[in-house]
This record gives sequence, C-alpha cells and structure tokens, in this order.
Amino acid sequence: MIASLAEARAGTADSPGNRAPAVAAGFGLPSAAALGPALYYADLAAPRGRRHVEGAGSYVAGEETALTAGLEGGRLGEAKLYRERFATPDGRAHLAAAAYLPPGEQPDDDYPLVLVTGRRWAHYNSGSMTRRGGNLALDPVDYLDLHPDDAIRYEVRDGAQLTVESRHGWARLTTRVSEQTAPGQVFCSFHFPTSGVNRLASDHADTVTSCPEYKVTAVRVATP
Repeated sequence: MIASLAEARAGTADSPGNRAPAVAAGFGLPSAAALGPALYYADLAAPRGRRHVEGAGSYVAGEETALTAGLEGGRLGEAKLYRERFATPDGRAHLAAAAYLPPGEQPDDDYPLVLVTGRRWAHYNSGSMTRRGGNLALDPVDYLDLHPDDAIRYEVRDGAQLTVESRHGWARLTTRVSEQTAPGQVFCSFHFPTSGVNRLASDHADTVTSCPEYKVTAVRVATP
C-alpha cells in the first residue's frame, strides 16, 4: 500500500493479481517534504542499498513484476502468467456456466426500492478500517442517493433526513437526489457506523462462496 501511493503519482497502480499496469497519473509528484509514502518506501529500501524518491513508481512497478509475477510452472520472474498453459492438470482453462439464481429477496408494494450498498471514493481504503484519515472530511455526509423520479414519487427533497427501512432493520440517512442511480434503485455506503446501514441487510448469501448479498435489499423510505 505504501508503494502503491507513490506509484499512483507516477502513473502506475497495483492490481489484484499483483500487477502494476500503466495508468494515467492522477496528480503531479509533490515535493520531497510532502512525499511521505515514497520517502518511507525509500527508507525501507535504503538498507538494501537502494535509495529512490524520483521515479519511485516505475522502480516499484519493475520490482513487483520481477519478484511477484512468476507463478507459472513454479518458476519465479516470469513476465506474464500462463503464456503457454494454465495451472490445471491438462493445462487448459475450465469454464462452467452457473445456473441463474434470483436474489434472496425482491421489492414489493411494502418495500418498493432496491438498496445497493458500497464504498465512497474518499473512504475507499481509510474508511473501511480505522477511519482516522483526513481525507474523510472530503466526503463527510452519509447520503442515500435517490433518483429524481423516486424523489417526486415519495415526496422527498434533496438534503432531507430520511428513515430507510427494510424487512430487517432501519437506518437514518441524508437524501441526495441525482441521476447516479436508476429509478427504483437507491445507493448508500457502509462507511458510517452511526447510520446503522448494516441493520438493513439480509442474511442471504451466495450458495457457493457465502458472499453476503449486500447489493440487493428491498427497502422503503420515509421522512421522520
């Protein structure tokens, strides 16, 4: 993670497969005084005789590729995975179509909206654990995103305090009317413990992976 912050400045980023693909740089390289993560990484590398600040992103990308890319055939240092065969007995990829299963619950007349929960950009990493990062102030309000058609239907104005109810519990959120969600669908994050969003979710889970069904919960909204 420390190295990733430096990489993002230079135009590379980590991927789930321990890759470092090239991406558009998000912002310019700051001064050495402000380059905390990269300097920290440089300090870690110093005992190995490698001190680097400028170009830290490209250095880290190259080192990751050299050290972590090679899993094919048990050999280290491969530039790409599975160039000739997959890690299966016959070397071929095995694909299977899973039968469609409907969500564990559906909207109805009592709970007509579908709630999707997820992350907000300013809370994506720091808001999932300690919540001690200063970037949380960039997005400090726990909103419920509501389509304008639904705002009219339920007579809800932008910025209003809402009670969101499901078959399992309730939460208190602030309305944000926008077209970022589809009609009939609402969205909120799970970053704010005081809102009680986790009380809304059901105990339904995927039958194979046991992944909780946080993306489909039938809810209704009301002003307190």
